[in-house]
Amino acid sequence: MTIFTRNTWPALMARFQTYKGTSVMIARRVKPTQNIKKTILIVGEGETEKAFLQYLKELFILRDADFAVKVECGFGGGPKGVVQKTIRLRSSRAYDKCFVLVDSDRPFEADHNLVVLMRRKPRVEMLKSTPCVEGLFLAILRHRNFSQSSATSDYCKREFEANYISADKKTDKRSYGEQFTLEVIKGRRATVAELDAILKAMQI
Repeated sequence: MTIFTRNTWPALMARFQTYKGTSVMIARRVKPTQNIKKTILIVGEGETEKAFLQYLKELFILRDADFAVKVECGFGGGPKGVVQKTIRLRSSRAYDKCFVLVDSDRPFEADHNLVVLMRRKPRVEMLKSTPCVEGLFLAILRHRNFSQSSATSDYCKREFEANYISADKKTDKRSYGEQFTLEVIKGRRATVAELDAILKAMQI
């Protein structure tokens, strides 16, 4: 006696087994082929960097894009601590590219072992804000009488918080919508190299 099992799902295949002289068709489910998205990890030095990166991600990247961007926070500690956090995150899942966004006013003091770990694929690549992320913000916004190359971090933070986004709101990605509009970001990427590097890292 032949027993035939029919299933209307297109992803089913059948194989025959013979058991005690009886031919039996057994349906076997095969998972459909899925497109695997390229995944990019970007770790900001602190909560402010994370909020801004999340804002850029939502501003530019559509849900149905063929790549995904994961934004994490390094929770301060300087560039070395952020890189170490990124290496730990990199080992937790398969990323195609890894970046860190850190302030340039603090030196990156990496030992040989850390450099070796950074060079493992995918490499951990550095993105910088001069002299800090608030300095990058002021450059994007064309703050009056502002020089990104000569300003101190304290000055940048004070000016940005007094004129644009207060300290208690900088870690909220929603706070960036009014000042950093799509038009502003697109218009300034050609002249603010650090902004352009961030957007390129995010495949934008």
